[in-house]
Amino acid sequence: MSDAVVTDVRMILLGTGTSAGVPIIGCDCEVCTSSDPRDRRTRSGAALLFTDEDGHERVVLLDCGPDHREHSLRHRLKRVDAIFFTHDHVDHTFGLDDVRRYNALMKSPIEVHCDLRTREFLERVYRHIFRRHENVNDSFVADLFVRTIAAGEPVDFRGVRFTPFEVLHGRLPVLAFRIEALDGAGRVAREQPGPLPLAYCTDLSAMPPASWPRLRGLETLVLDCLRHRAHPTHLTVAQATGIAREADARRTVFVHMTHDILHARDGAELPDGMELGYDGLVLDGA
Repeated sequence: MSDAVVTDVRMILLGTGTSAGVPIIGCDCEVCTSSDPRDRRTRSGAALLFTDEDGHERVVLLDCGPDHREHSLRHRLKRVDAIFFTHDHVDHTFGLDDVRRYNALMKSPIEVHCDLRTREFLERVYRHIFRRHENVNDSFVADLFVRTIAAGEPVDFRGVRFTPFEVLHGRLPVLAFRIEALDGAGRVAREQPGPLPLAYCTDLSAMPPASWPRLRGLETLVLDCLRHRAHPTHLTVAQATGIAREADARRTVFVHMTHDILHARDGAELPDGMELGYDGLVLDGA
């Protein structure tokens, strides 16, 4: 039996596509015209759902991209307690305006955790939120408070530890997260519930040597896997499977896929323990 203070832990892969999504506008390729619903990929993001030690249901977002409204309606989300951003790119941040609805439902602010680069980006792009007093009209905006985080500095939230670590998105260092449940003493629990410990690693082309320890002893690895052909800022299928073999998680799920990946065909060719993710896939440790 788990000694963790949280229960009912699961992660929903809200979106598993690239910045263009799949289908891509104006494309008639085999994937973009596929009737397999797993080949329809909205912009990448995930939600970690769990029940805290006081019996309250919690929802934490990993990124909040431009398809978040669709994600929320599809999965009937009625709250978001915190958002952890991996980086500042549009396909991972342009749903932030929509979270104001959760404020209205919860009647409380939402914690935002991001590195300094992403914080500066959010405060510039969402000036109407962060400098509300300058708005010509006092409109309804999101109620957020931002905490700046850095690689290697764990954040404990409602019984779950999020440890950011650095991966390389081309030449840009961005964050990935190792997620673990805590015990009653605030330590990492010996027996982890559901899909934990889990590492969420989207948008990367290389794993720095210093980050490899964050991939040890995982139950679940969620990992970038763009396409077969080389790309300057994302992993190929071969590179992703290589990292997955080295990490040796019980289950590896690939995300951030473009329209070169046909789910039924390419998924069948993956090694044991590895699979293609799809929008709406629930990771619960089963």
